[in-house]
Amino acid sequence: MPAWAIEGPRHAGITVSDLDRSLSFYEGVLGLELLWRRLYEEAEVKRIVGVPDATGLDIAMLRVPGSNFEVELLEYRGLDPASGASPPSHSGTGHFCLFVTGIDALHEELRGQGVAFRSDGPVEMTAGANAGGKSLYSLDPDGYIVEFHERPPR
Repeated sequence: MPAWAIEGPRHAGITVSDLDRSLSFYEGVLGLELLWRRLYEEAEVKRIVGVPDATGLDIAMLRVPGSNFEVELLEYRGLDPASGASPPSHSGTGHFCLFVTGIDALHEELRGQGVAFRSDGPVEMTAGANAGGKSLYSLDPDGYIVEFHERPPR
């Protein structure tokens, strides 16, 4: 038996180019709850992330409503922003998925607010454990993928 154990999830982290713009999306459009925001300028934070040239990290922690799942948004200060957005088929690309109801209405509303998507609408799953459910990949302001999934009818 190892001397260590994983006890559970803490959060998912996303590097953003403009924290205010990303908060407008995650908090304002998607409705995640802002728990806190802080500018970290302490040396240990730069050591943790391995980016010593950053002058600071502006960090916001949000919670998915009705859950304990948190999303951390990080804007690195003092560096030229470089996009990490790439197609989901590229190694190292990530996403997180949120359960939703009314996925067709969600798609229409978000599309009307200018949110970009990887498909032209929710796609119904035809096989496997999610048969009958629908999924949809959206893009945040920096191109990071947020998936929405509506469970199959019971």
